[in-house]
Formats: sequence, C-alpha cells, structure tokens
Amino acid sequence: MPPDALQPLFERFRLHAQTFFTGNLCAVASFDQPKDHGHLHLVKAGRGEIRYQGGRQALRIEGPGLLFYPRNLPHHLVPEGPEGLDLVCATITFGTGVGCPLALALPEVMHLGIDRVGPLAELIFQEAFEGAEGKQAVVDRLCEVVMVHFVRQGLQAGQTHAGLLAGLVHPQLRHALMAVHTEPGRDWTLEELAASAGMSRSAFAALFKQTLGLTPGEHLARFRIATAQERLVRGIPLKVVAFDVGYGSSTALSRAFREMTGLSPRAWLQGQRAVG
Repeated sequence: MPPDALQPLFERFRLHAQTFFTGNLCAVASFDQPKDHGHLHLVKAGRGEIRYQGGRQALRIEGPGLLFYPRNLPHHLVPEGPEGLDLVCATITFGTGVGCPLALALPEVMHLGIDRVGPLAELIFQEAFEGAEGKQAVVDRLCEVVMVHFVRQGLQAGQTHAGLLAGLVHPQLRHALMAVHTEPGRDWTLEELAASAGMSRSAFAALFKQTLGLTPGEHLARFRIATAQERLVRGIPLKVVAFDVGYGSSTALSRAFREMTGLSPRAWLQGQRAVG
C-alpha cells in the first residue's frame, strides 16, 4: 500500500466542524466570516441558488448536494419556492493562523453529489433532523468525515492545478513533501529533499517552484510556522514548540514567527484567544 500523503497533514492540523444551522431555510442567508473559516452546506432537499458579489456567476441548487467553501468566499444562500431548503450548515476550520496548507490549496468552491458520500449523508440528515440528545456532537464529527472526502476530491483535481495538492499527486514531489510534513523539525537540505524525490538538485528546485509556487525552503518555513501556531494554540510551551519545528531556541522561532506574521508568538496567541 502506498504511503498516505494526507495523513501527516491531518495529524498536525486540527480539522474542526461546528454545526450552526439545521432545518428549513425560507429566507436569504448571508455568509461572510474571517478567511480562516470555511462553510459547509449539506442540502437535503429543495431548490435555490448561491449568489456571489462582484459579478461571479450564481450556483444553482437542485435537490440534495454538498457544497464547501474552504476559505469562506462571501456568498448568499437563496431558497426558491414555498418549500425552501432543508439543509445543515457548519463552520469549518483547518488549523489556525497562517492556515493549514490544505485549506490554502483547495479551490474556492467545491461540491459533491450525495452519491459520493453515500450512507454518510443519510446518517448526517437523520441525526440533524430527528433531534436526539447529543445530535450536534454527532453531526459535527460526521461533517469532519465529509471534509476528508472533499480533500480527497481536491487531491485528485490537484493534478491540473498548481499548489500543494498538485505537489502531493506528483509521483516524485510527493515523497519530498511527505518527508517535510512528517518531520518539519529536521534540518532538511535541498540535496536531501531532491534525493527523496529521485531528482537532481537543480531539477527538483525548478519543478518544486513551478508546481507549488514556492521554493522548497519557503514551503518548509511556512509549514514550520503553521505547525508552531497549531501547537501554541494547544497550550504547548514555546520552548518545546521551537524544538519540535526545527528552531534551536525560542528566540530563533520568535524571530522567524515575526518575519512571517508580523507578530511575536505571544501577541499572536493573545489575539487568537481574544477571537476565540
């Protein structure tokens, strides 16, 4: 069985769903939250459309389906007819701060047919609409499973798009990316990453930049800071985080952190707690 390219990312970045609406929507609903939050809409029945700002073409809704906005593209959900829309809506987060690389790599809008998730959608609707005790906890966890299906779809589509997903499906680059994602704290050299991809140093560097839009060093630095942010939010001390993500001291991590985010780790974490 080939290695799972997604597992190191799911291990490091918390995928979290929080249901905030379940029922019949009979009036226009607007969705516009910070860009580090996404939205998941699971339509059980009904007709309508999703409208956008800036002249973007509206998206029709005709019966059951699943829609996902990884980075919260502002949109309006407009039901049609007296029956309205029966649906479940959830807020989605992939990590915090500079964002999980997966969320940044996914398309702005994604949709799946109910048949793509099969009994999973039926179970979500059953839990959501029957009102049993603890239903939100169950629906939240099931929505997180749905998100894995969306990421799988994005991984397949990544074969024709630049970015992390394109790298993860590339037969050579995926090995270097998996190495970095599994051990971000290792002192990786360009030669080592090129060797893991079975390529020369120059060919690897050029292909990596062409495919991901970043140099290997830039991707490693960004991934380290994203990992550090996720661990800091979980309450892990700065000194421990610095060692885990490959910096020799908390001072070195703080310097790199400020260069990328414009804030010290302490100031950034205080901002996260204030928002939360």
